[in-house]
Parts: sequence; structure tokens; C-alpha cells
Amino acid sequence: MLKGIITLLVFQFLGESISILFSLIVPGSVIGMLLLLSFLIIKKSSFESLDNAVFLHLRYLPLLFIPAAMGIITQIEVLTKEFWAISSSLFIGTILALAFSSKLMDYLINKKENKNEL
Repeated sequence: MLKGIITLLVFQFLGESISILFSLIVPGSVIGMLLLLSFLIIKKSSFESLDNAVFLHLRYLPLLFIPAAMGIITQIEVLTKEFWAISSSLFIGTILALAFSSKLMDYLINKKENKNEL
């Protein structure tokens, strides 16, 4: 499991380094996750210690939502002032995400069916 935690930390460090080095708007942790995703896609599999480390962290994931909820409570005046802008952007974003996901699934299913016909 130590190897898995070290792997996660290395990719987070790489992401943070890239974010700071190139002065990117994207957080380093997101870049690190994308680097880890590309590593796992290239490798085409994971390894047991990484899986154990990830499952250990996923068990405590709900604890990470507490600071976000507290941030919402402290910013209640901004939320009430910008309610319609936030609500409309959430609604439109959800509709766009659903439309994109359904089109992507349709494309992938058709591609798989065409591959099976050959």
C-alpha cells in the first residue's frame, strides 16, 4: 500500500509542479489526476497497492465535503445575491452534460455494434 500512496503523491507533485511552472489556472491536483489517468491508460491496468491506497482514501471521501458545506454557509449573502445566475448556470450545465453524455454513449454503442458485425 505504501507504493500506492507514493504513486498518488508523485502524480500530485507532478501536477502541482506543472501548474506552478506554467502558471496555469487549473489546480495542480487536477493535472496530477489527469497524468495518473493517462499513466493508467497507457499501462492498461492498475496494481494492487494503488488500488488499496485509493480504496482507503475513498472510504473517507465524505469528510472532504464538510469544508465545502461550511464555505457555502459563510458565503450565503453572495449566493442570495447571485441566485439566478448560479441556478441558471447549474441548470444549463446539467442539461449540456446530459446531452453530451447521451450522444457519447450512443456513439460508443453504435461503434461497438459495428465492430461486432464485422
